[in-house]
Amino acid sequence: MPHVFLSLAEVVRDPASVITVGSFDGLHRGHRLILEELRHAAQTRGASTTVVTFEPHPQLVLQRNAQPRIQILSTLEEKLDLLTSAGIDRIVVIPFTQEFSQTPSEKFVREILHGVIGMQAIIIGHDHNFGKNREGDVATLLSLGRELHFEVRELPPFENGGTIISSTRIRQALLAGEIEKANDWLGSAFRFTGKVVRGEGRGRTIGVPTANLEPVHPHKLIPAKGVYAVRVKLLEQFLGGMMNIGTRPTFNGQTRTLEVHLFDFARDIYDELAEVHFIARLRTEKKFNSIEDLRAQLQLDRNASLRRLAE
Repeated sequence: MPHVFLSLAEVVRDPASVITVGSFDGLHRGHRLILEELRHAAQTRGASTTVVTFEPHPQLVLQRNAQPRIQILSTLEEKLDLLTSAGIDRIVVIPFTQEFSQTPSEKFVREILHGVIGMQAIIIGHDHNFGKNREGDVATLLSLGRELHFEVRELPPFENGGTIISSTRIRQALLAGEIEKANDWLGSAFRFTGKVVRGEGRGRTIGVPTANLEPVHPHKLIPAKGVYAVRVKLLEQFLGGMMNIGTRPTFNGQTRTLEVHLFDFARDIYDELAEVHFIARLRTEKKFNSIEDLRAQLQLDRNASLRRLAE
């Protein structure tokens, strides 16, 4: 298990560490390439690995009120889970505030990265900027590295099929319902956690009982409307299911709901947390002419979901 520091005041300085810095939203395949290089560099030096990240996502703090809020790919808990799975030794979480955003780039490197956290080398992704007004870049690091005696390595962008993978592109894919593309770029299934709350009970009346979910993080991205094949971690087990995101137009719904039907499962799970892993999008949301037509389509959806989950 890594040593997690949730503030700079907790950090025990390690001058021999190899570090990387970033938001790492989603911890996608480009990020994982950075972590691979981080581990390799640390191994050759007999050093530890350190990931420095921020909470909340800097764009949540810096976006103007008139702008739409960024929808994040991973909560802090999810990010820590992914970093732990990646075998990182130390994780430093810096609370990101308006005040912190005014830290000049040189001060950030000199006083925080080198002075508080400690490093003998830093590995960053391409076009990495940091500090007040994002003024710091690789040239800033190289200049300070010569003075403070740490190495700097900038990695090229990670491409997949000619596309540079980024958190922004993954968000765009999810909002377009392109789950499989997003999952490929992420390197794992996109997930979100919701609390099971009471709904109108319509699913039970047509023989397809559903759990209504309320996202636990207000800024977590929710994929496009539609029906999805999903795996759900609930009560310490994984269950297959299908999920509907939409307004339930057959019932003239107006507000978006998140409903998941779990296969071969019948228990009272109100107030439980369900971690939904999106596997594939089966179809778009549509309005049916009758409840019988809807019921028939849901059976087709169930069969399609079972096929996708068996792949």
